[in-house]
Amino acid sequence: MRPCIDCGRFPAKRSLGDRVTVVADIFADGHEQVAAVLRHRHETARRWREVPMRPLGNDRWDAAFEAEQLGLHRFSVRAWIDRFATWAGEA
Repeated sequence: MRPCIDCGRFPAKRSLGDRVTVVADIFADGHEQVAAVLRHRHETARRWREVPMRPLGNDRWDAAFEAEQLGLHRFSVRAWIDRFATWAGEA
């Protein structure tokens, strides 16, 4: 997953208003369709915001958010097998 500096030992830095683009390799066993979201929040926020991730091809996905406040922003990626999309793709 990127951005990542020295395996996560240091934070990636951005300026206020910059877009933070997160790229991750997401895959599943078999032929199931996969879906994913980027979850992000400022360190003082209690609630996570979610942005749908889009496939770039070859198991690589991306999404972005804007750094709206100064300070530490946390992010994570959640992915799952989309059973409906898998079923619809087989029809």
